[in-house]
Formats: sequence, C-alpha cells, structure tokens
Amino acid sequence: MPIFSLPFATLPFFALLSPELITKSSLFGIGVAFSPLHICVVTLLLLGKAPLQRALAYVLGWASANALAIACLMVLGESFSITLSHGAREQVLIDLLGAGALLGLGLYQLTPQANIGEEGMALRLMNQLPDFSTITLIGVGAASAILTPENLVFYLKEAGLLLSNEPGLGADAEVTGLFTLMASSLMLLPPLAWLLSSGGIRDSIAKLEDWLRHKAEWLVGVLALALGAYLLFEGLEGLSLFASV
Repeated sequence: MPIFSLPFATLPFFALLSPELITKSSLFGIGVAFSPLHICVVTLLLLGKAPLQRALAYVLGWASANALAIACLMVLGESFSITLSHGAREQVLIDLLGAGALLGLGLYQLTPQANIGEEGMALRLMNQLPDFSTITLIGVGAASAILTPENLVFYLKEAGLLLSNEPGLGADAEVTGLFTLMASSLMLLPPLAWLLSSGGIRDSIAKLEDWLRHKAEWLVGVLALALGAYLLFEGLEGLSLFASV
C-alpha cells in the first residue's frame, strides 16, 4: 500500500479516490514544497514586525498560486486537447526539457561564477522583506510560486494526473486541495515552530540568515540537480513507453 495513501484515503471526502491518485498528488505537492529558499523566506519573515501575520501572508499567496496554476492548466489541457499523461508526447517533451534546464541551472549554481558579483535575486528579496506590507507579501508569495522553474514541472504533472484520471469536478477540487496543502506544508513548519516555542527560535533564525548568505547558491544547485535527475528519469521512461506504442 502506498505510504501516503492510507491517511488521506480514510477521510470521507477522499474515500472514492484511488490510492494511486492520492499518493502521486501528495508527492507532486511535496516536490513543490521542498523549496529551501522559499522556506527560508517564510522563516526570515518571523524576524520582523507582526511575524506570524506576515509569514502566513506569504504562505497564503504561495498556496493560492499553486491552486490557481493547476486550475488554469487543466482548463488549457481540456480546451486544446493536450495530453499530459505519462508516456504521452507532450509530457515526454516537458520532462526532458525541464530536466535539461534544471541540470544546466544546477551545474551553473555550483560553479564559482554563481558566487561572483551581487547577491542572487532570492537574497536581495530577503533583504527587502522588512519593507513589504502584509498585502504585498501575499503577492510576493504568489509570484514566487509561479516564477520558480521547477514548480511548473510539478504543476504540469499534477494537471496531467487529473486530466488522465478524470475523477470528476468534485474530486478534482479535492485532489487539488490536497496538492495545495502538501505544496505549502513545509512552509508552515517555521510558523508552527514559532508558535510552539513562543518566539524562542529567533536566535536560530538569525544564524540561518548568515548561513544563507554563503550557502544559498550551493543549496539551489543541489536541489536543481536532484529535480533534474528525477525529470530525466521520468522523461526517458516516458520516451520508452511512447516508442513502444
């Protein structure tokens, strides 16, 4: 039995969904959630004024963009008859192009050139966080989700999963909700830790900020290489399926 299917499948609103659909959707959501720099952005927001309100505003923007992206891609897929199932031509192309882009990005981020000059966009954003209002942070969170390259791949795979399984409008909403929850889960950990410690993690967050200034490029590079390798495997496997048809 898939490790993620049991807890969700036992809930009434997931009872009619296949365990495979729940498991894959959860894994795609975790793929979006595992975004170290954005988790750190949420964490650093806890250092400023109204820490919980501002951190959760960023997460709200992130979650809303995730759900909206899936809805838009499903509408496009149905309108233009785009096939995004595993082994389909369009999905193979997406996987291989995504793999190439992420592997290239990962290799570049691990070179000395990536550390030369000004700080990367993500770190410049972190430095400006204290100047952003709560409403602005919702928009920043949404933009961060949409503009993160690896997220697009998981959005396409999630939309393809729903389009190929055709669970129905109600089930589509439930699974998209599950995906959105999983995609935001790791970002909710810092606010939760703040609540449980009554703000006692402030010193640890300050140390994290200093560490990021020296390790952020390396962190992005390793993550990009890992995701690129995964997409390359998916693409090659899909290509073999496509060739055998």
